[in-house]
Amino acid sequence: MKPEFLRWGKFKLGNGSLIRFWEDTWLGNEPLKNQYPALYNIVRKKSVLVSSVLSSIPLNVFFRRSLVANNLLSWHQLVARVMDIQLQDQSDSFVWSLQQNGLFSVRSMYRAITITNIIPHNHIIWKLKLPLKIKIFMWYLIKGVTLTKDNLARRRWKGSLNCCCCSLIETIQHLFFDCQNAKFLWRLISVVFNLPMPLNVNHMFTHWLNGLRKLRKHQALVGACAILWAIWLTRNDITFNCAQVSSSL
Repeated sequence: MKPEFLRWGKFKLGNGSLIRFWEDTWLGNEPLKNQYPALYNIVRKKSVLVSSVLSSIPLNVFFRRSLVANNLLSWHQLVARVMDIQLQDQSDSFVWSLQQNGLFSVRSMYRAITITNIIPHNHIIWKLKLPLKIKIFMWYLIKGVTLTKDNLARRRWKGSLNCCCCSLIETIQHLFFDCQNAKFLWRLISVVFNLPMPLNVNHMFTHWLNGLRKLRKHQALVGACAILWAIWLTRNDITFNCAQVSSSL
C-alpha cells in the first residue's frame, strides 16, 4: 500500500533527508521517475535522497552510460529546474492532498481507493453483511495475495512450505479447498444445505450459486466467507500457537 499512499500526497522540501529524489513527489505533480523515465532507467542509485543529490555541484547523480541525444537534453532540463532549489534547516514534511488541512486520514484514503476502483466498490463482497476485516481478507483471497506459505516463499521466506494439516505444499487453493480438513467442511455444508461444493474462490463468487435467489445467495456467501475465515484462523493458531489439529476431521 505504500505506493498507493504516496500517490495521494506530495512532499514539502526541507533538508531533503527524507525525500527520494527520483521516486517521491516533491518537484511537480508526480515523481521525477515518471517525468523523466528514460533517465530513471539508467541512473545508478534509484533511491538516492534529495539531500545527497543537492550536496554537490555538479549534482551528485551518476548514470550507467553516457548521456546523449534526448537523454542529455532531458538531463539539462532537470538540472535547470533543480539548481535554484535551496535546502532548509528543517525536516521534510508530507502534505496529504485529499484533506484541506493536509493531514492524512484513513477515511479519505479509503474513499479514494474505492472510487478509483483499485478495490472495486461494486464487487459483491462489499455488499455482504460481514465485518470489514473479513471483507478485506476475502478480497485478498480473490486477488490471490493472502500470505499462505507459497506466497511467503515468493517474498524470500525460508520456512517449511508444508500445510499445517498434511504434507502437501500450502497454497490458497490447497488450504481452503483441497486439504482434507477443508474438503470435510465443504462436504458437510453441501449435504446439510443441499448446495454444490465450491471449486475455488473465484468459482464461489461467480458460478457457484447460479439459480439461487439473491437473498439466499448472499446468505450462502456469508456462510462460506465465515468458513474460509475460520480455516484461516485455525491455520494461524496451529502455525503460531502450536495448537493441535483435531483428529475428528
